[in-house]
Amino acid sequence: MTEIQRPIIEVRDLVVKYGERTVLNGVSFDVRHGEVFVILGGSGSGKTTLLRSLVGLLRPASGQIRMRGEDFTAMTEDERIELRKKIGMCFQGSALLNSMTVGDNVALPLREHTDLEEPTIEIMTQIKLELVGLGGFGDYMPAELSGGMRKRAGIARAMAMDPEVIFYDEPSAGLDPIVAAGLDNLIRKMQQTFNLSSVVVTHEMESVKLIADTVCVLHKGSVVGMGSWDELQESEHPYIKQFFARQPNDEEGDDSEYARNLTGLK
Repeated sequence: MTEIQRPIIEVRDLVVKYGERTVLNGVSFDVRHGEVFVILGGSGSGKTTLLRSLVGLLRPASGQIRMRGEDFTAMTEDERIELRKKIGMCFQGSALLNSMTVGDNVALPLREHTDLEEPTIEIMTQIKLELVGLGGFGDYMPAELSGGMRKRAGIARAMAMDPEVIFYDEPSAGLDPIVAAGLDNLIRKMQQTFNLSSVVVTHEMESVKLIADTVCVLHKGSVVGMGSWDELQESEHPYIKQFFARQPNDEEGDDSEYARNLTGLK
């Protein structure tokens, strides 16, 4: 398999535990170059744990994550740090540093991880801000931006090092439908402009419909379905049918118990 043919991310039989609790149980999938791969599931399904594993914040109990053909799970910490420079991360709350301007937030990865001269960093920072529609806002403080603008600033920072993969944790959470749609369009723009691979964790169905090339449905820590939006609409799996139809449980059942077990609640 050539580098072009190989998926940019390969996950095989991934098992992740918190103590004795198994949170992810035998998860496997591929993320292709240049696609938007959406991880979808209800609360407590294991979405966030999977994302944290993919970016190297959690070590699995077993299984393998290969990124760009390299075994991420077998790397030393120094090797993982080097590989992380090739990926971008957009946190749910943007995670901007409130004591720094928006421009300084975006420039931070370049100042920390490169030897570029300051004028070059300033030019690259301006380019990234223009890219997400925040040209002219570099001198603002994060508190002076709206929620949607902070999300865009977070994307600009994630793009600072020109990553090959960008990870999004609930990018539309807390946004009104119009702002959320604009963010969905921006994610698509990143993909189309840069052939960028995107991994998006969400439960926002309208966003999934708009942005996803491939949807991976998690339920109780396992993959129960994978395919395009249209393909999953035809799924006969009872959980997928219930999830896509937005049907509530008749009573508090297995899902609630599973979520409580993950969080230590009884």
